[in-house]
Amino acid sequence: MPTIKREALTEARARALWAWPTNTAYTIADTKTPGLLLRKGKRRTSWHFYHDRSLHGQRIVTSKVLGSMPSMTLADARRAAKKLTGRIAADRPEPGKRSAVKFGDALDEYMIHLRDRAARAGKEASWAKRVDGLAKLYLRPKWGKWSLATMSDNPAAVRDWHADLATRAPVSANHAARVVRAVYRHAARLNRSLPPGLPTSAVRFAKEVPRQAGLPFDQWPKWGIAWAKIKSPTRQAFHLLQLLVGGRPGEICRLKWADVNCRSRSITIRAAKAGHDVIVPMSAAIGRALKLARDASDGKSEWVFPARAGGHLVQFNEPGLPAHGHALRHCYRDAALAAGVDEFSVRLLMGHSLRGISQEYVTRAVVSSGPSLRSAQRVISKRIVTLLGQA
Repeated sequence: MPTIKREALTEARARALWAWPTNTAYTIADTKTPGLLLRKGKRRTSWHFYHDRSLHGQRIVTSKVLGSMPSMTLADARRAAKKLTGRIAADRPEPGKRSAVKFGDALDEYMIHLRDRAARAGKEASWAKRVDGLAKLYLRPKWGKWSLATMSDNPAAVRDWHADLATRAPVSANHAARVVRAVYRHAARLNRSLPPGLPTSAVRFAKEVPRQAGLPFDQWPKWGIAWAKIKSPTRQAFHLLQLLVGGRPGEICRLKWADVNCRSRSITIRAAKAGHDVIVPMSAAIGRALKLARDASDGKSEWVFPARAGGHLVQFNEPGLPAHGHALRHCYRDAALAAGVDEFSVRLLMGHSLRGISQEYVTRAVVSSGPSLRSAQRVISKRIVTLLGQA
């Protein structure tokens, strides 16, 4: 163990110790600045800060390398040591290497939080899967071994990383930066020692152009021909129902037979994106799509669109269809506007959240305008069937 001496250091004395060769390592504690140490080694002379204290019976040690001679002078070392002493006095000591939370560990806890939140809402952990994909491609390779405190102290590094990624994939870059911000905020709830500044404070999010992936009306007959060639009747019913309802694919695939009410001629989409149930009136065309799904199933599954391996459908892609997945939601909206249905009714039918309007008002609006919504749904379904060339 190196010998520790105590001495009132001066600038000249520090430089003399740095220049003087030695075969024995030793440490000098500066008596004028508590915690400041000058460590003399065979090849290097460096400034260190060391402080230990007891908190609730637990020993807390703060040890940090401040710099090395001759680039850091005695005055600079004393200022750095006093800054750390002030942080400790304010009960904000810098975390040591052992206690510093790594971004990779904080990301693991955040993933558990996302899955638990989806389970409580009765939804698929789709966002957790998306975050997992972003983590494998962009987050863990770059930030996995960084501590959260270091990321907060280096916002320029996070900014440059986002800017470089945004030149290739702006949407993914924005999502990845939002995940970094969310992980930091989630970790800060339990770790009061983290700096208040977010790592993404310097990030300028890239401009995102909303994707309008609808289908031109002259291409709808081709969609109908391609749809008829789908071998699986369950997948046929799924794509047709999504087009006729205008629902999100993840919500339609989770539809259960218990949510189909033939007496009231309605479908209830549980736990939609806006955070509430959406009641969709049923038209004759929607009823035929549901009948196609019922005839294709064995009657043992609770799901309207069961998967062969159990559960419900999870794959929405259909290579032969000109449009599938979320694009069918745009197609429904285009058909509704072309049929002359007013914007408010379309938003209610599609389960959109209405800004500035409480959910209680939206529920009353759906109930009070039930007949008009059912009539609007029939008009939209008729328009869709006509565009597909099945009228």
